Amino acid sequence: MAAKKVRLEKLRALLQENCFESQDEMLRALADAGVSVAQPTLSRDLRTLKVSKMFTENGNYAYLLPPENKNDSHRPVMPHTYGFLSVDFSGNMAVIKTVSGYAMSLSAELDRLNSQEVVGTVAGDDTIFAVLREGTPRNVVHNMLKAIIPHYGE
Repeated sequence: MAAKKVRLEKLRALLQENCFESQDEMLRALADAGVSVAQPTLSRDLRTLKVSKMFTENGNYAYLLPPENKNDSHRPVMPHTYGFLSVDFSGNMAVIKTVSGYAMSLSAELDRLNSQEVVGTVAGDDTIFAVLREGTPRNVVHNMLKAIIPHYGE
């Protein structure tokens, strides 16, 4: 168990100091730091640390740690609109459309809001399904999108 803790601490430090676009880059960095790990173990470690692969402001994907708290000012700011195109509703489900490749990063941001009214989200390439608790008003989703996307609804 001590080896896992050391490995997770080293991985967290590397993610805080570097921008990795692939798990292969992380594996090499860990090896350079003296930590030998297999790719499946790295994937589990990334899940444990709640790392997300997000679209960055320069148009590439990068693995990012979640903020330590909601007011974490060191977290990279994504100046774009997460490729947001539209939102529509059917019953207690919101269907959010994005540009191809953006749904996962927007879905991760919605999940980070920890809304009690949202049971969960499922993201594909360009579509997010957000399941709302029964009776939840639609403005909850609009408010969540306003919290994430600059100029949403303006």
